[in-house]
Amino acid sequence: MKTDTLSKSEIEVMAALWRLGSGSVAEIQDEMHRHSTDGQTFAYTTIATHLSRMVDKSAVAARKIGRAYQYSPTEKRVDYQQVRLGDLVRQFFDGRPSSLASRFIETNTFTREELNELRRLIDEKEPE
Repeated sequence: MKTDTLSKSEIEVMAALWRLGSGSVAEIQDEMHRHSTDGQTFAYTTIATHLSRMVDKSAVAARKIGRAYQYSPTEKRVDYQQVRLGDLVRQFFDGRPSSLASRFIETNTFTREELNELRRLIDEKEPE
């Protein structure tokens, strides 16, 4: 699959599709409107164009049902995240995940609960 070639807008469409599992252009459009944080609107034709390109890139599968198409992701979100994070670590952090984690912690503000969660995750990764 060529998900590494998805544009920022295509990734927004994928995010909606991952939340839905599968959907028509109209269903994806509704999902994108529901999760828009800046009031951005998404034209039906724009989403359809993105989906067509994503089918060509093998990131999305299309199945015709009646007169409409039903789209579904060809890769799980967690798998996509893993690949992209790996790329990020190699490109910007000399292949060292700890450098990414350090930068992330230094540049963000966390609640006590979030810090406790981070500590718990680190403790679980601790070798025996």
